[in-house]
Amino acid sequence: MLSVGDYTLQTLNVQEFSLDGGSVFGVVPRVLWEKVIPPDHLNRVRLSMRILLIRGKGRNILVDAAMGTAWSSKMRSIYDLSEWRLDEELQKAGLNREKITDVIFTHLHFDHVGGAFEEKDGELAAVFPNARYYVQKENYETAFHPNMKEKPSYPSSFIRALGQSGSMELVDGIVQLSPGIEMVPMGHGHTAGHQLVKISGEEKTVVHGGDLIPSSAHLGVIRGLAYDIAPLEVIREKIALLDNLISGNWILYFAHDPFITAATLREGEKHVVVDREVAV
Repeated sequence: MLSVGDYTLQTLNVQEFSLDGGSVFGVVPRVLWEKVIPPDHLNRVRLSMRILLIRGKGRNILVDAAMGTAWSSKMRSIYDLSEWRLDEELQKAGLNREKITDVIFTHLHFDHVGGAFEEKDGELAAVFPNARYYVQKENYETAFHPNMKEKPSYPSSFIRALGQSGSMELVDGIVQLSPGIEMVPMGHGHTAGHQLVKISGEEKTVVHGGDLIPSSAHLGVIRGLAYDIAPLEVIREKIALLDNLISGNWILYFAHDPFITAATLREGEKHVVVDREVAV
């Protein structure tokens, strides 16, 4: 756990999945990325799907929701999807599903929104019955009418369930959810309306890197994802974020890194690197 201002931050290690190495590292050659995360026999790399829990001021806030359980056996096999440990992780934190008050989505790609719903009687039901859901308006509109490249990443069943939940709040621009917690849109690099979450206190600031910097292996500015819709925008957004992280000695939280949960950063010989790992 980590204290930041009026809040306590804690990681929920709810799930892992595997993605094709080329999709995770884009233009980076396999000969380089396989030294960081060795692929399996299907060229897939194993990634974490962490959920960040933010507690304080009477709220229990989650950032993203992983993939969850509402997937066919075929999709489970494709993604080598692990067991769903949500209830066990919440119990460790002294919570349950009913006590979650808010869920902030960095964006609505399948591995960030799926875990907010589960299948019951052939329908998708809310996993967190008392929570409000927050997403940038632009991202919801993109998810509801996806372009051809992103259509597989925005499963229509989950997007419809979110829209029909009656609990979704569309935000536009930088929005303060609670004093010290901001939702900050980054632009159109990874996907339109992608946002980061910034938690600030007098002594520490933590930024959830979403899929702009999903792991420490993506700290190099040209190390993007094949999923990114505008690679040059990703580079611009990443440079701006890294400058703030280093100059402010902020902590960066990695949602998908299989080895490092969070860290401060510094300039390395070739690109920005991890300076100090931080337990969350």
